[in-house]
Amino acid sequence: MTYAIQVTNAKGDNFVLLNEDNADFQRFDTFEDADDFNYEFEQTLEDGLSSAVVEFN
Repeated sequence: MTYAIQVTNAKGDNFVLLNEDNADFQRFDTFEDADDFNYEFEQTLEDGLSSAVVEFN
């Protein structure tokens, strides 16, 4: 199982975070790695956006 970062906007639309080159989804091998990344990533989000770690297959 892998994990990804899901971003949700104020309308409730969900998006899965892409790699920097936008060629594929950003995936993490462990929940801990994804959670560590998300902790820093959340600090960069604009108002009205939120993020969470989700299971990704």
